[in-house]
Amino acid sequence: MKTKSKIIPIAFLSILFGVAACSDFLDNNINPNQTSSNPAKLILPAAEAQLGFNMGSDLFLYSGLWSQQIAAQNGRQTETYDKYILQPTEINNAWRASFYAGHLADIEEILKKPADQVHPHYFGIAKVVKAFSYSILVDFWGDVPFSQALKAGNFQPDIDDDAAIYPQLIALLDEAIVDLKATSGLPTVGAEDYFYGGSGNINRWIKFANTLKLRLYLHMANVPGFDTAVITSFLNATPANELMAANTDDFQMKFDIIAQRQNPTHQFILSRTDDMCTSSTIIGLMNAKSDPRRATYFTPAPFSPTLFTNPPTGTTGFKGLTNGYGNNSVDNSLSRLHTFVRGSVTSTTIPAGPNLTVGALAYNGGASLNILTYAEYNFIRAELTLRYGAPATPKTSAQEWYQEGIRTSILDAGVSTAQATSYLASAVGTLTGTPDQQLQQIIEEKYVANFMVCGESWTDWRRTGYPLLQLLPASLSPGNNGKVPRALLYPQQEVDANPKLASIQRTSLSDRRVFWDTRTTGQE
Repeated sequence: MKTKSKIIPIAFLSILFGVAACSDFLDNNINPNQTSSNPAKLILPAAEAQLGFNMGSDLFLYSGLWSQQIAAQNGRQTETYDKYILQPTEINNAWRASFYAGHLADIEEILKKPADQVHPHYFGIAKVVKAFSYSILVDFWGDVPFSQALKAGNFQPDIDDDAAIYPQLIALLDEAIVDLKATSGLPTVGAEDYFYGGSGNINRWIKFANTLKLRLYLHMANVPGFDTAVITSFLNATPANELMAANTDDFQMKFDIIAQRQNPTHQFILSRTDDMCTSSTIIGLMNAKSDPRRATYFTPAPFSPTLFTNPPTGTTGFKGLTNGYGNNSVDNSLSRLHTFVRGSVTSTTIPAGPNLTVGALAYNGGASLNILTYAEYNFIRAELTLRYGAPATPKTSAQEWYQEGIRTSILDAGVSTAQATSYLASAVGTLTGTPDQQLQQIIEEKYVANFMVCGESWTDWRRTGYPLLQLLPASLSPGNNGKVPRALLYPQQEVDANPKLASIQRTSLSDRRVFWDTRTTGQE
């Protein structure tokens, strides 16, 4: 399973991982202000921990619902998001506390340190985290403050063009790699690096930086005027040992199994039982292929005390909710998120009875949260090879990258090698048909592999039109005229504070797309 415990000091996380008030999804009561006197060794873990937590918070909730990896019920706020109803005031936390005044402010404090006082590895990690964070901001909002962001005394920074930000992020990653390869007599990064553990694992930061560059290149590849030869040059020039090579290279946050320091989705479920459930879109896709990952992603339906027999008895398989159909009620016949998301089950002694619900199931909350994985890297390589003729080396074809992405995802989900081999031996394991049909296969398997990864499946749908999503009928009174959102509105408190944002505020969640969102999906 994905339960990988990481002890994070209470000094940082007791204020970081507070569960939400009703107005915001897992709202953080964070004091983001780090004084310049704090050493990088103390600032880094707070910044990393908040980044990891953010990737399972507000932005994940929006994108998970809109890409139909999860669904909402129980009549509360989450149901309105599932119907594409989201007000600018509800986005305040996702922008300011989570990013600009949160871990990005901490990262800037590290980058301002004198070079003769800090090991270059701290600067390298800080630059990678900065580049990743701004890539998320662009992917959700488009134009955002970048060049003047977090400059002392500038409370109304310019808003940078999103298409101009991406190349600067790639340049920042290049700088980061130089820093990560540098040597110094100063103390290097150690256990305060929550993602990779510092010291002997610095090369994993290099692998992540290069893999992140490939993700950004893939996003840009379909933009008119982008020269895809850049991707070929990058792959030809980058040694294989500087790109992800195994699941151990996954960029993920590991959580503790102590209350309020657990996986953020698990915390949300504890605080708002039955608000979040599984989507019929992803479950339908996986049911059609008898996908073995269902056993760790979801509970069988309907919930039963015999859930943990092998195979489970008294169940009819796996069942999700059609997005937008929450209907202010709770349906206990549905599957719920399981060990892949919530950690190990702590008790399987469940009393039978007419009112038995899946809410009776207890988990330890220690599941890791994937952010960018080796499995995703393989699907990136498969798409780049299929669509843009990028070199497949060290593999030979898009097919090989595709199969490796599936295999490693299945293993990462805690499913056996034998089941992975069986799944790949089925028709699923072979790319067939037209190039667009093969693209659909790649994106659908990437969609399953990226279950619970913040933003990327929503991005893939906006880029490619896959996977095919279920449209919300007018009878549900959906927001955004029933159109799947293409970008977030700007948060109200930022619009009120900065006239430069006010002048470009969107009129809807489909008004003005992110620069790489160039494809008409047919599901507008």
